[in-house]
Amino acid sequence: MKKPTKLLTRSVKLYITLLILSTGVILYGTLFPVSYKVPNSLVGMDKLVHLLMFGAWTLFYGLVRFLKKKYKLFPVFLVGAFFGLLIEVLQYLLPTQRTPEVMDFLADITGTGLALIVLYILSKRVSEFKADTAL
Repeated sequence: MKKPTKLLTRSVKLYITLLILSTGVILYGTLFPVSYKVPNSLVGMDKLVHLLMFGAWTLFYGLVRFLKKKYKLFPVFLVGAFFGLLIEVLQYLLPTQRTPEVMDFLADITGTGLALIVLYILSKRVSEFKADTAL
């Protein structure tokens, strides 16, 4: 099990790159104008995409913090939640023809929470991530 651990802890630059890319994808996918309405049959899929994207974003952000020896998980949750809330506020304020939704924000928070569970497990199992992982 050494090799996967080595890959996981290899480079903070990798996770910063993934964090930047996922930030761009989230901003593009949530703030750029669209000329169509999501059909009702795909509404659940939209929430799943929110959950997965914010889960991935939070995981990358948390791994960057871990590799910089910052192990507390509560700040990771706060930043993820703030990012999700910021997206919804920007959808309301910007003339992008996007509509903010509470369910989108809840999906964002759920993805953030699931990523925190993964980060917590990693903090207990990967020696390079072990520290005072306090919430």
